[in-house]
Amino acid sequence: MKKTTYYLSIIFIILLTFTGCSTKLPLDMINKNKPNNFYYTNLLSKNISLEASFKCNLFETNLSKEKELSKKDIEPVKTFMKLLRKPNFIKKPSNLNKKPEYKILFEFKKDKYIINVYNDKYVSIYPYDGKYAMDYISMKNIPPAYNLYNFAKYIMFGENNFSS
Repeated sequence: MKKTTYYLSIIFIILLTFTGCSTKLPLDMINKNKPNNFYYTNLLSKNISLEASFKCNLFETNLSKEKELSKKDIEPVKTFMKLLRKPNFIKKPSNLNKKPEYKILFEFKKDKYIINVYNDKYVSIYPYDGKYAMDYISMKNIPPAYNLYNFAKYIMFGENNFSS
């Protein structure tokens, strides 16, 4: 009787060990490094192009002004993203302000992304729940019409108050 209980206990423990947990781990749990320095930008671009409807707001951080952007307003942002090349993606600049002047918030069905617009030279992109560092972008070689700082300033204050 004792031998039978002993063998059944061992078989039960072995079965429980092999069926209790999956030995396969998600790839992103194994890889703790950011896949590339434009990772979040690609995800944001993909969401913009694939989702038919989403919400987009522009925040001016100093005066706490907010404006909801229409689909027409978002076109320069889409063009900005198409103009980006590998050299535009940089490491975090050492002279970057802690607080951005503008924030552009994209809300999709499942994801939320923020574009921080620091000045006419730098922006960063990241999701609300990201586990990697932000994508930092230099706007060098981006035409002024698609510079996100100029865009945000124009949308927030209008063409009468626009000056570089």
